[in-house]
Order: sequence, then C-alpha cells, then structure tokens
Amino acid sequence: MGAAMSQAEINDPNVEVAGAEAVAMSDQFSLNLSDLLPDANGEIVILNEGDDPSLNIVTDLRLLESGIAESHVTDGGIDVKGLQYWVFEDGTKLYYSPGLSISVDHAAG
Repeated sequence: MGAAMSQAEINDPNVEVAGAEAVAMSDQFSLNLSDLLPDANGEIVILNEGDDPSLNIVTDLRLLESGIAESHVTDGGIDVKGLQYWVFEDGTKLYYSPGLSISVDHAAG
C-alpha cells in the first residue's frame, strides 16, 4: 500500500498501512482511524479477501451511525453495495467487508 492511496485495502495478514501502527497478533490488527486516508468524500474502504482477520479501530471520535450500504460507488471507484459501514462524528464513513470482525476502541487521553 502506498502513502498516496485514498482507499485502504487489507488483503494480507502482514499488511502495513503507511503511517499507521498495524500490529499483527495472529489475525488481529489495530489501526488508528486518523492514520487511514479517506478519499475526497471522507470515505474509507477496508476489503477482506480471505482469512477474516479481526480489526480494531482506535479513535477518540464518537460513532454516529452504522448499517449496510445501498448502491454506492466511492470516489476511488469501489462499489460498496452490501458492505457494512460506520459513520463517525467528523463525517468519516468507514466501509468494510461483512466477514471482517471489526471493533472500535476510544483512544485514551
């Protein structure tokens, strides 16, 4: 993954997101939401193609909404229909594959 990518794809348990602290403990990852680069519309897409790892998103932002995406194509050209999503209080919308186990931890401080 390059630092200039606006979409985050996780396809490999050994993935490193540029600027993020990605820690692989078996199939568990922790990423800071602020380290993920949204596209021009404030959207981030995390796709999983296999091993169904667990992902922990660390942020101090409140979660305002969640659901399953209707027909929509992101600025980066990814069709997110059927993906689960979360909307955070700053407007960031995180889409992710339904098979991905994802949780949010609030940053201390």
